[in-house]
Amino acid sequence: MTQTFDVEALIKLRSQTRAISDALKAQAADYLATVAPLIRPQTLFGEYLQGAQRSSGRETQGHFQALVELYERIGSAAPFQLVTELEVPLNLISTTPELFPLEYDKVLEQSGQTIRITSPTRWVVGFHAFDLARFRNVIKDHNRSSAELYRFVVHYLVLFYCLSKSPGLGRLFEGLRYGLSFERLKGFGDLPFCVISSPVRSELPDDSVIRSSTQIAGNTSFEELVGRDNILEMNDDIRQRLLLTIEGL
Repeated sequence: MTQTFDVEALIKLRSQTRAISDALKAQAADYLATVAPLIRPQTLFGEYLQGAQRSSGRETQGHFQALVELYERIGSAAPFQLVTELEVPLNLISTTPELFPLEYDKVLEQSGQTIRITSPTRWVVGFHAFDLARFRNVIKDHNRSSAELYRFVVHYLVLFYCLSKSPGLGRLFEGLRYGLSFERLKGFGDLPFCVISSPVRSELPDDSVIRSSTQIAGNTSFEELVGRDNILEMNDDIRQRLLLTIEGL
């Protein structure tokens, strides 16, 4: 990875990163669209969703009560501090899963400057029309609409609950060489997000390179980088498991 600031080398690495990221994200999005019917909330919540058909009362009641408990614990705490109760039936605007960029803040050493970092190889799963960047802006807005904040919290909680009740999806993505995990992101309290990771690792150069790059660009954002070496170092999990299987036979 670049350790000294070389403009031409950084431009080339950024171009490679974008091409690799676009290809990986397209594949991950295709996988996600294929399994989307398996994570539909109607299956779990039945008549507790607006417009859904009735199903097994006891089972759907149990799932909805668990969602209520999640909402009361997470939604009432910082940074959301919602006082609105979970509505019945739930009105979900969208149930189509989509990939959004995973971003985080990094404080540069020496200068103390905060840089918004984007990962080109990891994405947050959310419902269509509930962009993660917009969610972050709504949280920070002191004049925010409580109704809009409520919708964001509910949609991400519903998605988390559906995915957490489908452990087979994690194994399926693992078999496709993509990781599926649940993580908490800074600035979103205790709300768990589903993150899909590609089989390629991205990384950051030295702080001095990030600082020089952002100064030239005149902004405070930077993207992790992926190069040829990151592709060559990819592990083949299936090969490793098979080698372990026959070891000692």
